[in-house]
Amino acid sequence: MTASTFASTFPNPPTVRAAVLPDLAVKPWLAKSTDTYYLTNARVVDAGAGRLLDGLQGVKVHHGQITAVEPMTTLAPEPNAAVHDLAGAYLCPGLIDAHVHVTAVPGVQTMAALVNVPDQVVNLRSIYVLKGMLSRGFTTVRDTGGATKFLADAIAEGLVPGPRLYQCGQALSQTGGHGDFASGAGKSTCCGGHSLSLGRVADGVPAVLRAVREELKQGADFIKVMLGGGVASESDAIETVQFLPEEVRAITASAWQMGRKMVTAHAYTVEAIRHAIDNGVRGIEHGNLIDVDTAKLMAEKDIFLTPTLSCYGIMVRQPFEDFLNEDGRNKSAEVMQQGLNALKIAEDAGVTVCYGSDLLISMHALQTGKCRPPPRSYISNPSAEEFTVRSKVLPAATILKHATVNPARMLGQAGRLGVVAAGAIADLIVLSANPLEDITVLDRPEEYLRAVVKEGKVVSGSLLL
Repeated sequence: MTASTFASTFPNPPTVRAAVLPDLAVKPWLAKSTDTYYLTNARVVDAGAGRLLDGLQGVKVHHGQITAVEPMTTLAPEPNAAVHDLAGAYLCPGLIDAHVHVTAVPGVQTMAALVNVPDQVVNLRSIYVLKGMLSRGFTTVRDTGGATKFLADAIAEGLVPGPRLYQCGQALSQTGGHGDFASGAGKSTCCGGHSLSLGRVADGVPAVLRAVREELKQGADFIKVMLGGGVASESDAIETVQFLPEEVRAITASAWQMGRKMVTAHAYTVEAIRHAIDNGVRGIEHGNLIDVDTAKLMAEKDIFLTPTLSCYGIMVRQPFEDFLNEDGRNKSAEVMQQGLNALKIAEDAGVTVCYGSDLLISMHALQTGKCRPPPRSYISNPSAEEFTVRSKVLPAATILKHATVNPARMLGQAGRLGVVAAGAIADLIVLSANPLEDITVLDRPEEYLRAVVKEGKVVSGSLLL
């Protein structure tokens, strides 16, 4: 049938129902902007200043952004705009977890089994992990090994429910380093390296240059490099210092040249941390064995620190007592003993400290929630989650900054994330208790978390209080 014959036979196309039209778009799942609405009679938490704003406040949200925060005495909502009365509940910025592994998915019981889960299974299971994080009040997370730009984009478009995701692709490791999970087998890449699970191996300057450039080409927001031994890896002691100085300098210089991307380093010891700082790294993950002089150097050079404290106790308690082998359990105890002291040293020195959970497999459920009564001794009874652990040595207001304004600045999103203020993205959590008085309420969302709002949309709970 010719085009003219078709046109004469069917002069008018079939009528398409108006309700179906959005589904005919190229990407029908794209997230839609929210209309204007107001949150009234809120006790607004100023996370940066560590206080509540004076009196009851009203917050205007327009197309996913906060456009006004002002006292109820002067607030004048627009006609026909929705108004949600929070009745004195506490309005806090959405939380930021700056050290997660969303592709370290449930469904296995050991680290050895985790690294052999097929990629497609990992991708599907990670959706479950992300949804759980969002429901616990984390509206932004920073993945430090495993997640990809594809997953981050799927979340941003509304295809996958989850927190806003910043990712580094796979972490870079030397052969036998903390990110080398292969036991003689892995996905082949050039130059004798391999890629498996959360990390990829590269040795020598040409190989690390190729690795960092490939991760950035694939959309990494930053680069993660393993510069010391780790708990979950079998072939390296905590005390090892990994990669040569020229390899680290090649990584940091290439990341800077390809978009001024930050490089962060897995490092526990003073030697590994100094190795990182001396060669251009801008962030330290863990840092459990830091000393005062090194902390002062980090503060002077504005190096970010993301401690992860609760994971060490979680990894050895039921039902995860078989997750690590005996060597891993011994290393976990070694770094756990010094973790709280390191946190206090860093904070006293003026280091910008961020919140990180670093949980794997089914441990993700303990990012917050199901928290037992705070133990008298973290070391003798490591049964608490991250906010509760940090509360042993630091005040609530300081810890709240760890999970809001501090990581927002590290991510280059100061003023847009981690605050309830005009011009910020409307990432919010509604609480029935004041986290500035008791930070551990954030470890008990089942009791105190009333609603989670991401980019103006209620994604968990309800604003009908």
